Amino acid sequence: MLLPPAPAQQVTYAEPPPPAAGSSGPPRLDTLPAQATAGLPALNLDLHIYASDPTQRAAFINGRRYREGDSLPEGVEVRAITPEGVVLQYRGQRFLLPRQ
Repeated sequence: MLLPPAPAQQVTYAEPPPPAAGSSGPPRLDTLPAQATAGLPALNLDLHIYASDPTQRAAFINGRRYREGDSLPEGVEVRAITPEGVVLQYRGQRFLLPRQ
């Protein structure tokens, strides 16, 4: 007896949680205190590609291409690519690397 094919698995991409009331999302990199950025490498957002389809999103940071979920060699994580820029996380601190 042949079994019907298994249904295709649906892949979902996590969106950043909506900002809390009175908040506008993670702080911008340039507003973080010095102790939060200690050890953080220089970050340059060369190209920012945002699309409603998460598979089409990408960011070029320091000359290299990254997608949501990737990590830079220095340990910085790409958490989300939003219309405003790239939400990164470093040592537990989330922040926005804004588009220019």
